[in-house]
Amino acid sequence: MEIKVTPICLLPIGKLPKVCVVVGDPNRAKLVSEKHFKTAELVCAVREFHCYKGMWKDTEMLVMSHGIGGGGASVCFEELIQAGITTIIRAGTAGSFDPRYREGSLVIATGAVRSDGVSEGLVPLGYPAISDHEVVSALIESAKSNGLSSEQYGVGIITTVGHFFDGPLGNHNKLWARSKVLAIEMEASILFIVASLRGIRSGACVNIDNYIFEREISEKYEPNRDVVHQGTFKMLEVALDAAKRLSSQ
Repeated sequence: MEIKVTPICLLPIGKLPKVCVVVGDPNRAKLVSEKHFKTAELVCAVREFHCYKGMWKDTEMLVMSHGIGGGGASVCFEELIQAGITTIIRAGTAGSFDPRYREGSLVIATGAVRSDGVSEGLVPLGYPAISDHEVVSALIESAKSNGLSSEQYGVGIITTVGHFFDGPLGNHNKLWARSKVLAIEMEASILFIVASLRGIRSGACVNIDNYIFEREISEKYEPNRDVVHQGTFKMLEVALDAAKRLSSQ
């Protein structure tokens, strides 16, 4: 019998686990499949969209890459949902606005400011981009069970911005810091909007790879330091453990 697949990512419809951890980098998805999954299987490898199925602590789940930025990421999220996935957790990197959370710290998002440049084409900006409360709770429980102290992770609002490098218009970093926004990244608000519109659960846990205001002074961005890599490993453990918790709910 012919298996139906999604049009772009070629995900088999109705044949996959219901929970997926999404990451930006295809190499990070591969890393999860090799270092964390047992009996990993490549599901698709199309453009920036690489998906693996495997066992994490006796629970079958997915990890999939969505690339950088909102347009491509929205395709990934939409087609995961078309394929039957009901919970998506983003595990990515972010810059921090809060000096308490420096490189290697984690931030669990309760919601996101919508400056992504994509979601306003789906629904008015007054519609909030929020995480599912069950996903937020699972991520917090997972952070605690993985030995993270309250100084090692934060919980709150982040902002999703569609561009990485500033132009003549500058940025709103000081505004977001004064507004108690914890971090900045490029895809979470789109995930939250798509998930809300399609009726599934979503959330995000990000690893801090720079403190924004220090980076603006030094004009250096160094995301490949060991402290960042260690934070990424912690973040993936937290996200996968939360996905396991949610797979039975």
